[in-house]
Amino acid sequence: MANQAETPIFSVIIPARNMSRFISETLVSLRDQSLRRFEALCVDDWSTDDTPRIIREFCRSDPRFRLLPGPGIGVSAARNLGLSEARGRYVLFLDADDLLAPDALARFAACLEVGSCPAALGGIRQISVTGAQLPGRSNLEIVPESGHLEALLKKNFIVNGGALAIRREAVDKAGVYDATLRNGEDWEFWCRLGLQGDFGLLDPEPVLFYRQVPTGANYRTRNGTFARTVPCIDRIAENPDFRERFGPMLPKLLRARRVDTFWSAVRNEYRYGSRLRALLIAFGGLAIYPDSFARPQLAMRFFASLRPS
Repeated sequence: MANQAETPIFSVIIPARNMSRFISETLVSLRDQSLRRFEALCVDDWSTDDTPRIIREFCRSDPRFRLLPGPGIGVSAARNLGLSEARGRYVLFLDADDLLAPDALARFAACLEVGSCPAALGGIRQISVTGAQLPGRSNLEIVPESGHLEALLKKNFIVNGGALAIRREAVDKAGVYDATLRNGEDWEFWCRLGLQGDFGLLDPEPVLFYRQVPTGANYRTRNGTFARTVPCIDRIAENPDFRERFGPMLPKLLRARRVDTFWSAVRNEYRYGSRLRALLIAFGGLAIYPDSFARPQLAMRFFASLRPS
């Protein structure tokens, strides 16, 4: 057990709303980390199930765990609340249904202790609701050796906040989550982090097991495939820091992101909604986004992802 008086190396922020089915397993994966000096800031965001009771049990048995009452207005505000209480040198935003590899924090720390990268990115392995590992390629396979921000503007290769450990000073410089965004708020935040430089990359072994839940973010984002605007993309387009960095290239990068967002929504409709509707949307999308044909790698990854979870 870590000494409670020690300043934690990691602050792990876990927003949770009605996650009683999964949160115990998530907290165990954190409790049993090989790196012991962390604090767990569990933000209960107005749960109506047993989530707060489960968190309290961990708090009673392990002083590294704390329960914070959340504002009840969304995951971004809950993350920001946890961040306001964080004391660690590094910050990790962990979803309440995902699992960390036993040595995840130690591997993150080893990467961040070398160099000055704003954050360290690890690999993700998708798991089913029951915890079974699902087939799929690692997110690290599509991360270039350099130019991470430009690549991230075109495609979200981070995928999930539990795979990105961030220096606290980098968070302070980037600013907090935009609580007005309902989808893509994490990608917008990661892009602001990317303004500070490339991320450190871990070895290919996954640090995070990302649970695919039919009521989660992927399920919600299957809608709005033909929306005229995507608020998280608009935020980047309006941000003067990105305009100064990329100039006239910025709209082209964000167009690629818009195309990728569309096909991700089609994939999620196929996996979590109606396959027939997904097919109809896909045909419509080819007319609206003909530049999709110019991205064969996108098509390959799209078709490879069409599998039940």
